[in-house]
Amino acid sequence: MTRKSEPSRRHHRPSWLQSDLGLGRDNALLFWGHAIWGLGFSLQIAIWPLFIEHLGARPGQIGFVIGAGALVRTVLALPAGALADRGSLKKLIVSMMAVPTLGALVLTQATSWWHAIIGAILMEFSGLAVPAVSAYIAAASTPAGRTRAYTYIFNLSIALGMLVGPGLGGWLAERFGFHIVYFCSALCFAAGVLPLLAITDRRTSTSVDAEAESAIPAGAEPARIRDLFGNRAVQLVLAFHLLVPMIYVGSTLLPNFLHDQRNLSLGTIGLLGSLGSAAALVFALLVSHWRPLSQPFAGIGVTLAMVTVAYALFIVTGNIALIAIAYMLRYSFSAIWSLIAAALADVTPERLRGRAYGIGEVSIGIGDAAAPIGAGLLYGVWHPLPFFVALVIAAPLSVVAWLTHRQRQRAPAQSLVASASGE
Repeated sequence: MTRKSEPSRRHHRPSWLQSDLGLGRDNALLFWGHAIWGLGFSLQIAIWPLFIEHLGARPGQIGFVIGAGALVRTVLALPAGALADRGSLKKLIVSMMAVPTLGALVLTQATSWWHAIIGAILMEFSGLAVPAVSAYIAAASTPAGRTRAYTYIFNLSIALGMLVGPGLGGWLAERFGFHIVYFCSALCFAAGVLPLLAITDRRTSTSVDAEAESAIPAGAEPARIRDLFGNRAVQLVLAFHLLVPMIYVGSTLLPNFLHDQRNLSLGTIGLLGSLGSAAALVFALLVSHWRPLSQPFAGIGVTLAMVTVAYALFIVTGNIALIAIAYMLRYSFSAIWSLIAAALADVTPERLRGRAYGIGEVSIGIGDAAAPIGAGLLYGVWHPLPFFVALVIAAPLSVVAWLTHRQRQRAPAQSLVASASGE
């Protein structure tokens, strides 16, 4: 009861201190922690393949280094989800978000490309925090505020770093060498964990859905992991988790296409990236604050329609203004992950959310591995072919999302909690 009086006490503080961004104390701490951590991520993201090449790797070895980290994350995602359902969410979040600090420090000392494998694996451990963070956001939010919380923490926080990080990282690497960039990343990773130390320790049984689950009649069978696959609403959301990452087949070699086929300079492509990041930030704010877009499947439908238009523009035009518009539409695609996370929270019982998000991370990991490989093969056949494939995936998914949204407006989908109660 004491906790409920805290907002009124914070009300008298200066606005820059009292603001919880409308997310609540714990989710606001998650936001700021991710924002600082995300700056460390964005500092090195643009130079990462170049750094591996600098260490003596050939193109195939570069792909192996990048894929090694994603593979480890994919394999460990389900165990991480199970831990999120059974243990302390705070401990899992803090520990997994702290490991990339070690990875970045390893990279500050790397002298051979295989050293980068160690750093890549350690930095990918942050992905193992995703099931716990997702479950924590759901536990610390009301159902009406979940989409906004997911968008702020998973999109806006990283987008803030992406506005300045890639350019700053490139500038540092050019003037002082690659290693200094990873030292700065390590500092940001460590600093980003500090706000996370202050969040309330939660276990899955303390979420806002506890009251709903306590209403399950005595003797009713509790929700189990197999219920995730036996419920159509959950099946649909997990299908989006699996199929949506495949759309990245169109973006993996996009810079190569624009440089080789559209004759854009590297500086122009970098500028387009910054413009796209700004557009992603604006779109994430719209998703967070505009009700029509904050409804998960409505927002998913709009986002997929936007990326469909983006790839169509990349295929048909070399006009720089239209390419800029396509870049903004393409980068806004990042908001889809918070929308899918919110959709999964809506249909999954609180006790199984960690494992549900773990399954989702496995699906995303499959896409992260398959999309670049597919893009390379398709690009070799015909340069625009990856865009066509991405478009063919995105357009039908957009239609399915819209139809699902309309159906939910007429008859909201029952959650697994309701199913478990025998309704």
